[in-house]
Amino acid sequence: MLVCCYPTSKITGSWKTPKQTDKVYKSIFIAALTGNTVAKSTLEKDLETVLTKHGVSIVKSLDEFPPNFERDSVNKETLIKAVRKKGSDAILTVSLLKKETESRYTGGAYSPMGRFGYYGNFGGYYNYSYPYAYNDAYYTKDEIYYLETNLYDSYSEELIWSAQSQTYSYDGLATHSKEFSKLIGEQLKKDGILK
Repeated sequence: MLVCCYPTSKITGSWKTPKQTDKVYKSIFIAALTGNTVAKSTLEKDLETVLTKHGVSIVKSLDEFPPNFERDSVNKETLIKAVRKKGSDAILTVSLLKKETESRYTGGAYSPMGRFGYYGNFGGYYNYSYPYAYNDAYYTKDEIYYLETNLYDSYSEELIWSAQSQTYSYDGLATHSKEFSKLIGEQLKKDGILK
């Protein structure tokens, strides 16, 4: 019950260059840096949805470099050329820093306290423990994704803004993409990058 009540994504920190002027970015090239096409497509689309609400036009890397595109032919120069050709004045990247798996107990009736009376013999222990040990909800595995989102000026190629975030998921990162994208949009606005 508690797991469904707290946000599954949160910004753990953000940074903005002290050299940043009042430049307003009107067109952003989004690149989710992952080989997982479904996750890439979902993240880029959800970020597009959020950022266009802030008056920013978006170009997604997946539209410029589809999955069947020769991966080895996309180097830094090719990417920058595509970004500038589209008129994007900034590049927003999202990359996975680390992924962890965490197990937690989810059954509501189990309590290790007071069980010791059942250990007197095997039958008592077995009859008490069996329903919990074979219950599908006994343990669940959560995945914790640590993501870094960076915004670069496409002309100077300097880092303008960066945010680190943490997302908890039991069914993959793509299912929490909307919530993550909304947080990124809010943080960009809070840090004065989006007007």
